[in-house]
Amino acid sequence: MPFFRFLNIKISLAFVAICLLITQHLVAAEKTHPITYYTELYPPSSYYYNDQLIGLSVDLLKFIWHDQGIAEQPILVVPWARGYKEVSDKPNTALFAMSKTADRAAKFKWVGPLFTAEYYIIAQPNTGLFITDITQVYDKSIAVIRNDVTQSLIYETDFPRQHIIAAKSMDDALALFKAERVDLLAISRSGLNAAIKQRKLGSNLFQRILLLKVIDDYIAFSKDTPDEIVEAFQASLDKLKNQHLALKEEYKLN
Repeated sequence: MPFFRFLNIKISLAFVAICLLITQHLVAAEKTHPITYYTELYPPSSYYYNDQLIGLSVDLLKFIWHDQGIAEQPILVVPWARGYKEVSDKPNTALFAMSKTADRAAKFKWVGPLFTAEYYIIAQPNTGLFITDITQVYDKSIAVIRNDVTQSLIYETDFPRQHIIAAKSMDDALALFKAERVDLLAISRSGLNAAIKQRKLGSNLFQRILLLKVIDDYIAFSKDTPDEIVEAFQASLDKLKNQHLALKEEYKLN
């Protein structure tokens, strides 16, 4: 009889130990995370579909969280200018997707690249504009997104500042262009194509007249973010190569 009582105690202790291990595993799988995430609405990187935030950057970030054992985090959708200010000024913040340019490289910590973007100057098709150099349209007005790479790229060309209209978002920049309140628009090819598809715009309303630059886009973390977080995220991204390629195919960002 004592033997069976001893055996029952051992079985009970083993059961308790297993339950503790399972609990610890579930807690670890849903561990909290100190970063606040921001994005803008900029398809196909991040946008709403059926009231759900999706896009290559959003989906890829979720894969990284899962690989890191991090519970799904809130993503705050804000105009680009606000998101850029938050990640510039506040600790433990991240903004995506941000083009990594020379003037930004030292300001943030980076995970990526997520995808490569081609930035163009767009004109109204009825203008008959054909140019080989941006100086040929210095007399035109152009819409850019405030604190976005489009603004930086246009500034780099010495475009007359009085002709640059800085919108707070891609939607606002597109609205200015569609209403013909500006002559030109600086935008990424993938962003424009996705906007045309989503908003059922005619592609014949937009004429690409000059390639500005080809740049890689990343997740930008605030400068104070611990290196171990950034390095772990980069390691996960590197490991998720197959999922990354599949998302590029799905969102047509090859």
